[in-house]
Amino acid sequence: MGSSDIEEILARLAADAELRARFVENPFALGRELGLSPTRTRQLRREAAARFDSFDATPRERRFMQVNKLLPLTHNVLKERFTHYFDAYVAEHGGVAIERLFGDVLRFAEYLEEKLREDYLGSGWTLDLLRFETARVKAADPNRRLVVAAFRHDISRLVRGVARKDAMFEAIVRRSVAVWWRRRPHAPVRYAVFAAPRLRRG
Repeated sequence: MGSSDIEEILARLAADAELRARFVENPFALGRELGLSPTRTRQLRREAAARFDSFDATPRERRFMQVNKLLPLTHNVLKERFTHYFDAYVAEHGGVAIERLFGDVLRFAEYLEEKLREDYLGSGWTLDLLRFETARVKAADPNRRLVVAAFRHDISRLVRGVARKDAMFEAIVRRSVAVWWRRRPHAPVRYAVFAAPRLRRG
């Protein structure tokens, strides 16, 4: 596929807002669908960004990109359902100022957890993954000193498996606790995971 084909795809993106939104949300998936290699997709993305003024993203698209940037593993697992729930959230809650982005992402994560429970899609490890990324967003607040989150599964193994897109990984049911902390506000954040203690009965 040569430069003429890249130009043809750029013309299609310019004329088709839906196709453009799909490319913004997942450029490599659409690139594969259009017959592009990862290298050519990266080239297309660079040329599109230069040509369309930050890719002519709508407020919804920019908001989606930011949410996806902060909840990437959950998005990778839910795929189209993530987009479906995001659009439903935007329809219900309207726009958001960029300075309130982190709060908006946390509200969306809360909304998403509720919807996953309602639709019986989060009964396994998906909810743990969402909780992990939600806690990580909270810990990114430079004024937070401590964030603690508990999980039903071995969260380190789960995160590594999803990040590697390893189809063979197994989500181990082994309670764990993740801790993010700062010595003082705005200091570098530290992170550790511990096995949760088992409570003895009797």
